[in-house]
Amino acid sequence: MAGSLSSWLVPVLLTVGCVTLVMNILNAKNVNRSLVENIERAQADLRVAMDTSQDCTKELEMKSADMQAKDQQLASLTANVNTLTDEKNQIQEQVNQLQQQLDQANSEKDKLTNELEAAKAPKKEAPKEEPPK
Repeated sequence: MAGSLSSWLVPVLLTVGCVTLVMNILNAKNVNRSLVENIERAQADLRVAMDTSQDCTKELEMKSADMQAKDQQLASLTANVNTLTDEKNQIQEQVNQLQQQLDQANSEKDKLTNELEAAKAPKKEAPKEEPPK
């Protein structure tokens, strides 16, 4: 009996082992397929992320260039404003000086006019005495 048991036990164990190996191979194929799909999905996501990153980098460079140009323009305009403000202040100073000169000339003119009018006005003379007759 021990001989007949061992004669059919070895093929059964071999069959069970083969079935287990086949199931393990099929399971490994499914896991590998799933892993390949995950890798492909991750690579596609990475490509999309890289494209988006490149687009963002290009847009950032364009915005930086625009910002730099605007900064230069602002600096130029600020320099122009400062120059014009200085010129305005100088012109205002000249206007103030000229206004002072004009006021002084007008006061001298008024003074001379008054003196001229005083000189032209008939002087009040003492009444002349009539000679006795």
